[in-house]
Amino acid sequence: MNFIEKLESAHAQTWWLPESVLIHEGADHCFYHHSGRFNIVRFNPSPEELESRLNEILELVGSEPAQFTFLPHRHDEKLLGALKAAGFVSGQRHEARVIHVDNYARTPSEEIKVIMVETFDDMKRVYSVRNQAFGDTTTESDEALRFFLNASTGANARARQFLAIDAHNGEPLSQAGMSLFPDLKFALLFAGATLPTARKRGAYTALVAARVAHARSIGIEHVGLFARDDTSAPIVTRHGFEHCGEMQYWVFNGA
Repeated sequence: MNFIEKLESAHAQTWWLPESVLIHEGADHCFYHHSGRFNIVRFNPSPEELESRLNEILELVGSEPAQFTFLPHRHDEKLLGALKAAGFVSGQRHEARVIHVDNYARTPSEEIKVIMVETFDDMKRVYSVRNQAFGDTTTESDEALRFFLNASTGANARARQFLAIDAHNGEPLSQAGMSLFPDLKFALLFAGATLPTARKRGAYTALVAARVAHARSIGIEHVGLFARDDTSAPIVTRHGFEHCGEMQYWVFNGA
């Protein structure tokens, strides 16, 4: 499995979703409703079944908002045409970037302290910062936060969540997560975002460095991410992450 395929597989995982989320999954597709929209995260039917499978999914989506994960190495112009015909429009573009943990050499600022989440209160702070940074009005329930905490702590953690704070006054500045795939010796960086008032202070760099260091400590060899082209992509490119593909969201805003 090459790097873009590892990123594709990691991005399509659903173990992190609360039990209340209904997951529609088959051999050639996976989608679910979360954060106010349908998310189509895996779609790989045969060419002969492409249109019928897409129509089945769109029938369930109905007039609800939806987001389709389009991967150029996996999907073709026929699918793109079908999405456009269904009313989907181009959304955020992401670069697939990866680095060997031994090749990451950035030194984080001493003005920033990074906490790896171990408590419920810190998980609440992570999601508060995440929502503010992304402009997301969705509020996760305490039940969901405890579910995320359980998945992100302990010896068998499937993910780790991190919070960057001001080293002097403890004010939260930024946050990020990392999903772990020890069998692939790979980790997916996700959801990194900094509060608008805290940007250009090195918080994002501190979070990348902390996640790389933790990955290295548990035997992970490579970390990667789908980096949004107008925000995180320029940063991780400067940090030495190598390009291995791309991903674009196509969105349907509902009827």
